[in-house]
Amino acid sequence: MTKGRLFLYIVAGGYVAYTGFGLSQNALTQRPDSYMIYLIFGVLFIAIGGVLAVSSARKLLKGDYVDFAGGNPDTEQERLDASEQEGEVEDEDRNGI
Repeated sequence: MTKGRLFLYIVAGGYVAYTGFGLSQNALTQRPDSYMIYLIFGVLFIAIGGVLAVSSARKLLKGDYVDFAGGNPDTEQERLDASEQEGEVEDEDRNGI
């Protein structure tokens, strides 16, 4: 997961939680006929959005993301070196191309 995607998940999770809070608040203040359904969905939105935002923020703070701009130790050359050590052969070598 990239750093940009984590930021997007944080914003999206915050928006979903914000929407759930508004839905729950309106259900409690206006008391429509099916306010209990609105309240249940509002609480679900708060929980799902909160989990998404918090888990993404934790990954971002721990540095658990792929940085394509540099600093990523898992380069293509290192993967090739590791596969050669394990005895794997690339398709190009096997086909003679």
